[in-house]
Amino acid sequence: MQYQESKKKTQNAPTDRSSVIKVAIILVIGALAPMLDTTMTNVAINTIMKDLNSSVNLVQWVTTGYILALGIAVPIAGWAVDHFSGKKIYLLALSIFLVGSIISGMAGNINILIVGRIIQGSGAGIIMSIITTLIVRASGGVGLGGIMSIVGLPAILAPILGPTFGGFIIKTLDWHWIFYVNIPIALASIILLYFMMPRFNPIVTKRSFDWNSIILLGGAFTSLILGITKLSTSGKFTNFDVLGPLGLGIILLLGYAIYAAIFPKRALVSLKLFKFPSFTASSILLLLSGLTINGAMFILPLYLQNIRGLSVVMSGVYLIAQGLGLLVSRSQIGKLTDRIGARWVVLGSIVIAVIGTLPFAFFNAQTSVWLILLTLFVRGIAQGGMTIPIMSDAYTGVPSELVSEATTASRMLQNIGGAFGTALLATWIQTQLNGELLTPEHLNSAYQGAFVVTVVMTVLAVIPAWFLSHHTK
Repeated sequence: MQYQESKKKTQNAPTDRSSVIKVAIILVIGALAPMLDTTMTNVAINTIMKDLNSSVNLVQWVTTGYILALGIAVPIAGWAVDHFSGKKIYLLALSIFLVGSIISGMAGNINILIVGRIIQGSGAGIIMSIITTLIVRASGGVGLGGIMSIVGLPAILAPILGPTFGGFIIKTLDWHWIFYVNIPIALASIILLYFMMPRFNPIVTKRSFDWNSIILLGGAFTSLILGITKLSTSGKFTNFDVLGPLGLGIILLLGYAIYAAIFPKRALVSLKLFKFPSFTASSILLLLSGLTINGAMFILPLYLQNIRGLSVVMSGVYLIAQGLGLLVSRSQIGKLTDRIGARWVVLGSIVIAVIGTLPFAFFNAQTSVWLILLTLFVRGIAQGGMTIPIMSDAYTGVPSELVSEATTASRMLQNIGGAFGTALLATWIQTQLNGELLTPEHLNSAYQGAFVVTVVMTVLAVIPAWFLSHHTK
């Protein structure tokens, strides 16, 4: 009943399963460029710094500016999708991203590039925040496992395909094309969305726009991400550049919790969400996914390049094996989640993830290529099983009026978790290499230790996974 009201208020929304899947695919196509852009840009940072004669401190704002804009856009998007047409918001966000891509591609100096990246981040933050909300409303909350296997595909494949495409573009063209390739994709998506996407009228709500929530939530998100990003580059928790933003982020987050408790009708993300066990468990797992999923995706390309001696492009080719594992399993994972719930799917996937990660703690430069590819394939299966059910279960039992708020909260937690996982593993590797000669043996030992850390955190994910939904139908 909770979702029936949402379906009535979503004018022109699809009502049958095939139509919902069609809308999901259309929305995913619109999110492809923003998802791939981030990982492709990371590959190009060093090239950009040299070409534009920029300092390290200044060029980092190419990434930091994007993150800041995205962090501010996420809570704003959660409010806007309840008050305006979802179709118009999505088209506006894609248009903003398109403008940012054009400016970034044409940039002749670092300052213009940073401006372009801030504009890109604003559009990407809105797109990534509302895509899940619109899908949940279109489906009425039914069969989310299968649908999330479609929606989550770009986010899962981006870390695999982005570096490969980015490395290929830099090698054959130049870094400007990292942004130019977004233009035809964004234009095609805008045309497709304009003619084929339903209106998604807003849900009637009296909640006004709350600047206090934006300042506290947006400030907490950006401060935490900034502190974590600094940690990944400095490798030291004790640096003020790390502790300052992290401390401010925690204070702002606690401030928001107090504010939301005192003024529940004003806060943009309700604390009521954490009364739902599945949402709470999913939130914890999304934070842990920074190590179980994102962290491993960060060190795998480095391992392949530094230990196996592969190029950026070839390391991406190796990682296609992981993508194939995901593609093979994702539809079955979605169906299984809809049939038995998320708990047993995630628990089983944790076991598979350990099987697909632990061998890297023993691999070396002489390990068979086929054994590495097989292990990556197994990891891909686990990756789907640890993302699709968690994403869908975040909405189990959540009332329709809280869906957009659930999306805002889960998106922020996922981003923070992803950044923290990457930073923690980067710090681990850097700490292991401090004072050591950078011999192949020492490098290999550092990476092996990082994979062990990943396995330990994956096993710990069993605890929150036990509180996910489960049923027998």
